[in-house]
Amino acid sequence: MKKRMRLLSVLLCVAMVAGLSACGSKKEDKGEAKNDGKIKLTFSTSVYVEEPHQKAIDALLEAYNKKNPDVEIEILGAGYDGYWDNITTEILANNESDMIQVYPENISTYHAIREDGTFIDLSDYMSDELKGKLVGQDMCDVNGETLAISSYAWGTTGIFYRKSMLEDAGIDPESIKTQEDFRKACAKFTKDGKYAMGVVSGTHAFTVSEWSRLIARPVSGGLYFPNGESEPYTADNVNVNAPENVWAAQWWQDFILKDKAAKLVTDKKDSREMFWNGEVPFNMDGPWFVGMSKERDESLMDDIGIIPQFDVAYEGETYKPNPTNYPLVTMISKNCEHPDEAYAFLEWMTTDEAQALIADCGMIPSNTDYSTSDEYIKNHELEYAIVGFMQNNYAELIADPNIAQLGEISQVMLDAAQKMFSEQAADVQTEMDNAQKQIEEVMSRQE
Repeated sequence: MKKRMRLLSVLLCVAMVAGLSACGSKKEDKGEAKNDGKIKLTFSTSVYVEEPHQKAIDALLEAYNKKNPDVEIEILGAGYDGYWDNITTEILANNESDMIQVYPENISTYHAIREDGTFIDLSDYMSDELKGKLVGQDMCDVNGETLAISSYAWGTTGIFYRKSMLEDAGIDPESIKTQEDFRKACAKFTKDGKYAMGVVSGTHAFTVSEWSRLIARPVSGGLYFPNGESEPYTADNVNVNAPENVWAAQWWQDFILKDKAAKLVTDKKDSREMFWNGEVPFNMDGPWFVGMSKERDESLMDDIGIIPQFDVAYEGETYKPNPTNYPLVTMISKNCEHPDEAYAFLEWMTTDEAQALIADCGMIPSNTDYSTSDEYIKNHELEYAIVGFMQNNYAELIADPNIAQLGEISQVMLDAAQKMFSEQAADVQTEMDNAQKQIEEVMSRQE
C-alpha cells in the first residue's frame, strides 16, 4: 500500500511539473511577443488541418496583418478527434489559447471546467445589430452571457449526388422526397457487392450524428430531449428510447445491414473518397464538401449536384428534415492578456472583406449581409442551395443540447450506436433502453 501511495505521489508531482511547464511556456511566448513590440494572440481551431480552411484562414491572417502589423496571431489545433480532448487538457493546465473555435453545443462543457467560467462574456463588445446579422449567434448565449461570436462560417447538410450515375440508373434526383424514395434509389446501386453511400461506424461522433440528422430527429424532435433538444434538462425528460427514436434506429440498421445500401467506414473522409472516385452516387455532407471537392478535382464539379435531405414518413405523418446547424463560433479565454485585440480580430472577420475570404473554405459565411449578396450567390451556387433548403425544405434546425453534460451523454449514445450500426447488429430496443437508463443517471447526478 505504501509503495502504491509513493508511486501515486511521484506521478502527481510529475503531472504538476508538466502542467506548470506547459503554463510557463505559454507565458514565455507572450513575453517574447511583448519584447519584439507585437501583441501575440493564439487561435485554436479544429478545421485548420483541412486544406480549404487552411487556405481561408491563412488569407484572413495575411489580410489582417497588413491592416494591423502590430498584432501577430498564431494558429493552433489538431485533427478533429484529438482537438476536443486537447482543449480540456489545456484548460485544466491553465494553458488554453486566447481564442478557441468550437461548435455552439461545446460552449457549456468547456466553460464549466472552471468554477467561475473559462470564457469572457462578450455582451459588452457586441452590438445587437451585429448579433442579428450572424447565423448561429443566438446559440452562443449561456445563462444570460454571450460566450462566443459566430464570425466565421456555418453549414447544414444536404445530399450530394453524382449526376452521371443517377442518370445512368434512370433516377431523377428531384423524385427523392421521402426516406423510402431514397431507399429505393439506393437499391439500384447495391448489386454485385456495391453500395450507394458510405456511413461512418466507429469512434467518430458521425456514427451517431449521421443517423440522428437524417432519420431520428425529424420524427422524434430530439435524440436526447424532446421539443428540439430543449429544457428541462432533467432525468425525467430524457427522450432517447422514445418510440420514434427506436423506430429510426431500426430503419438505419436495416438500411445498412439488410439492404446493404451503405458501406461501413471508420472515417468520413472514406465516404468522401468513395464518392469522388465514383464508387457511390450519394454523400450526405455540408457546404464545406464543395470546397473539398474543388480541391480534390475541379473537373468533378460539373458532375456533382445536391438535393435537400428527404422528408421522413412515419405512422401516417410526414416530417420535415431538421438537420443540425454547424456554425463555427469563437470564445475568448479569461486568461487572454489582450482581450480587446482578440475581439477586434474576431469582429473584423464579420466584415465583407473577411467574409469573402472565408467563403472559399466551402462553408457559408456567417454574416447574412454577405452570404445573401449577389456576389456570393453568383460565385457559390452549390453552397447557396443549402440556404434555399433552410428556407424552403427544412423545419427549424436542431443542435445537440448546449449543456455541460453533453460530452458524457454523447459518449453513451456513441457506445450504443457502435453496437447497433455495425456488423454486431445489436438489438435496437435493448441498446436504446440501456442508453436511456445511463443518460438518466448522468442527468440525475446534476439535479
